[in-house]
Amino acid sequence: MQINSPEELLNLKENEFIGELPKLTNSQININGKNNIFVCEENVNLWNSKIDFNGDNSVLYLSSNTFDYALNISINGNNVCFIGKNNYFNGMSTIVLSESKNVIIGEDCLFSYGISIRVADAHLIYHTKTKERLNFSKSIFIGDHVWLGQSAMILKGTRIGSGSIIGAGSVLSHKIVPSNTTFAGSPARLTKNDTFWVGYSVHPWDEFTTLKYSKYTTDNFIYETDDDTLDFEDVDYDLDEFENPKNILTYIESNLLEAGKNRFALK
Repeated sequence: MQINSPEELLNLKENEFIGELPKLTNSQININGKNNIFVCEENVNLWNSKIDFNGDNSVLYLSSNTFDYALNISINGNNVCFIGKNNYFNGMSTIVLSESKNVIIGEDCLFSYGISIRVADAHLIYHTKTKERLNFSKSIFIGDHVWLGQSAMILKGTRIGSGSIIGAGSVLSHKIVPSNTTFAGSPARLTKNDTFWVGYSVHPWDEFTTLKYSKYTTDNFIYETDDDTLDFEDVDYDLDEFENPKNILTYIESNLLEAGKNRFALK
């Protein structure tokens, strides 16, 4: 089923749409499976986007956003893709979910141009002596207020804690990025501890403005683990336990939507 207008989401037959109808600006949704759930909160505008449900039993949850979504998402069956509130997409981001693995993204993140997020290598790699597979797919977690620099590639098994910065052109695979750190390179490595970022753009600044913001005194973007912090591995385990997408949606509503500031802190 090819969907080009929001109203078509109200008649998905073997699949289900929940929430407020999104705005589709030069965007398309293709559903080639059954028992999938697509959730949109209010203020979802898909801009130049393409979403493909290529299998069954998946959940895609798009939260309310002040900015447009610019996404190329491929969901291939038994996946969960959750994107939190008010993420800024400065160009197209690609998300590919495979082999029943998940992508969880927090809120207030900045995605620069050409971001790629993939939970699988797509093709199989084996050891020559043991004949055992080496490259099993693994879920990806990106916390709140994370800045992903231009052309960053976030690959299987990566966990990025809230408040972190990923440099332009970085490649992360099976990487653990603690909160308020900066990682850069290919493969990415830790370049600086104890950092946070603020979303102002310096492009038009003059000397006075640069001097004005030479120090930023708020603690709003500093994250510490506390009683509200979720364990990424526990969340992934819980999501994999559910066979019914309805149960997954209930879990998202109970555990991801109402958690505190430090829900995705990582140390």
